[in-house]
This record gives sequence, C-alpha cells and structure tokens, in this order.
Amino acid sequence: MKLKIYGCRGSIPFFRKGGGHFGGNTSCMRLFSGDYSILLDAGSGLANYCHDIKESREKLQVPQDILLSHLHMDHIMGLCAFGPVFDEKRGIRVFTVSRNEKNLKSQIFGAFKPPYWPLRLEDKAYAECVEIHEDNSFAAGPFTVTPFAANHPDKTTSFHITDGEKSLVYMLDNEMQTMDDASYKNMVKYCRQADMVVFDAAYSPDDYPRFRGWGHSTVLDGMKLRRESGCKRMLFTHFAQKYEDAEILGWSRYFDQDADADCYMFSSDEMEVVL
Repeated sequence: MKLKIYGCRGSIPFFRKGGGHFGGNTSCMRLFSGDYSILLDAGSGLANYCHDIKESREKLQVPQDILLSHLHMDHIMGLCAFGPVFDEKRGIRVFTVSRNEKNLKSQIFGAFKPPYWPLRLEDKAYAECVEIHEDNSFAAGPFTVTPFAANHPDKTTSFHITDGEKSLVYMLDNEMQTMDDASYKNMVKYCRQADMVVFDAAYSPDDYPRFRGWGHSTVLDGMKLRRESGCKRMLFTHFAQKYEDAEILGWSRYFDQDADADCYMFSSDEMEVVL
C-alpha cells in the first residue's frame, strides 16, 4: 500500500506568499494497492490529484471511488471542480454515512446550488452514492473498509482500511480529549497494530484549550494513541491555517526521544508514504 497526500490543511485552503512546505490545500489523499486507488476525502487537494493524473498521463479509474469522512465544506469542496463528476463515461462512486432524512446524493452535493454555486450540482453529477454504516465492513476494490465513529460535530466517520497485508486508519476531525470511554476504546481497537494512522493534529498543544470542543486534536493526543494502540507509524495532518511551517515543525519537540525516526511524520502536499 502507498499513500499520496494532495491536501493537508484544515478548515480553509490558503497559500503563503512564496509557498510553504505544508501547502495550502484541504484534505484529500489517495491510497493505492496495486493498480487500484481510492480517494480519502475530496477537499481542495482534489485539484492537485487532477493535475497529477494529467501530468503522468495516467488513466482515471472508472468510476473513481471516494471515501468521505464527513460533509463539512473543507472535505467536499473539490467535488465541484472534479472532471469525472461531469463525465457520464467516468463518474464517481462516493461512500459515506447518511446524516439526515434527505437522499444521500442531496446530502453530498446539496451545498453546491444557487445562490452559493452557479450550478445545482446534485442534478449535474454523475455519482453513485453508497450509504455505509459504522462498524460494518464493505469492499472497495482490493480493500476491506470498516467505518467507525469519530468525535466531531455533524457525524464524522473514521476508516480502518486493509488490503489483507497492510492496514491504514484514516481519522481526521476527531477530538480525542473529549471522547467518552466507550468511543475511546473503540478507536484504540481499530488503531491496534495498524501500519499507519492518519491523525488530526489541527492545533498546537498550547493552543488546544482555546479550541476545546471544536472537534480536533494535537500531536500529544496522537502520541498517546500510538503508545496505547501499538500502531507502527503516526502521520499528522489537517493543520489549522494559522500555523506557519516553522511552528508545525516545532511540534517535533514533543516526540518520544526513543521513537524510530519515521514513527511520527508531518504530512505535506505531494508527499508519498509507503506503508
């Protein structure tokens, strides 16, 4: 399995003058197993994926599969400019949890309509929308995916993903410090012995008390989870836009001094990680 990051920021996309190591796109990653890949969220980083495909002359999968952790704008904004959404011969297949009584396609694309967007995307999108359920596994290509509940407003979902050889847990927009005991134990269970956990580290440990209850975590939370779950590597991501590169890199001072060199990693746009 291999993971490529196309967006590693949270809340809104932004770009520093002169660029920046940690990029400016919101959450979008691509997980590979053999010739198959699945997208994890569809933030503004989805545009980087499109550019990547064009540059490499790689053929797009038909349809392109996408796991959506939740429907907050920073995790779906890339859908409105994603070519396969408008292509009947390609299309997309979206897996996510239902959140209200509306049909699933309306939930996913309902934010893109006048007067907030010029097109009513729900009517234009070539998308198969697949309702999934927490703690119920399903197949996507060679992957077995098991969704489980995260601790974040508006019903956010984490994913345990395995191809039978390696396993990854994708867990963004999750506030570890305010989880109840049952939810915490469930999270540790899914992270146990995972080859990698993609973990929300939106805020610095010093800033976190100001944002308690907003649904996000810190590198210290991720370190605690690694020790208690035995996961092999922790990839921190979803950094709030307020932080400069140097501030994020400075969080490495919290890392266990006896940990392996690549045990804790910071994600960045265009980064590739082999599990």
